[in-house]
Amino acid sequence: MQTQLFGKLSAFDDKNSNLDFHVWNHLETSLHTHKDYYELFLVTKGPIKYYVNEKTILLKSKDMSIVRPYDKHKFFYMQDSHTQHINLAVDCEYFNYFTNIISPTMKDTINSADNYIIFQTSDEQFAYMNYLKRVINTIPYDQTQLRTANLNLLLFNMLSIYNTFSFTKNDAYPQWFSALLNEITKPHFIDKSVNDMYDICHYSSPMIIKAFKDYLNTTPVKFLTNLKMTYAKNLLTDTDYGTLDICAKIGYSSLSHFNHVFKDYYGISPSACRKKETAKK
Repeated sequence: MQTQLFGKLSAFDDKNSNLDFHVWNHLETSLHTHKDYYELFLVTKGPIKYYVNEKTILLKSKDMSIVRPYDKHKFFYMQDSHTQHINLAVDCEYFNYFTNIISPTMKDTINSADNYIIFQTSDEQFAYMNYLKRVINTIPYDQTQLRTANLNLLLFNMLSIYNTFSFTKNDAYPQWFSALLNEITKPHFIDKSVNDMYDICHYSSPMIIKAFKDYLNTTPVKFLTNLKMTYAKNLLTDTDYGTLDICAKIGYSSLSHFNHVFKDYYGISPSACRKKETAKK
């Protein structure tokens, strides 16, 4: 992952990682595309003069963007402004894998968005991502696994924030269904069941099931199982959590049931999956 950059304040560069992390001060680049990776960035100190797909924008603090591989963009150096932003570069295959954790339709939503993707984060969202930035920067460089786990957490939150934004902008979904999808794709819902989903929605379960079929071509059970299994696989490959701990984190009370569902989903047991992914590193 190479781009012409300067003003690096901190970074995590690992040729074996699917993620590159940087905090940039006074950044300037030439006009470029990325070709083989996506970029997510959050402006922590603005304004920043930014050009993307033939449009010049003055970015403010708390603005966030998802840059697709084909987006033509550049940053301008602003001499009288102390600018800073968090930058996370994500390999295309890994990006597709992670968007699927949030929503099966998320990658298509991002790639079909008009012109560019820029939106404003809330005060709470902004504060939490700054907190993650500080945590990442305090982890010793040789503790690669711990840093990667926290980078995954940052990526998950950035994509979840965009997911919330895209649902509020998507007129194809009824407002109640967008609100429901927004809630069940948040990290805190990962251990909940389909009955918990029905409980937080004012509509009947048959109507919810019909909405999932009509708008997402899936069922509520399959949708939640997809979130849980993808999240479980991420924990297996990028953390030291035991299988029993992962089972509990995604809301399974029976380890044997979790093992069965995971194997049915991926064609391999959780323990075999961990060994296979560890061997690749």
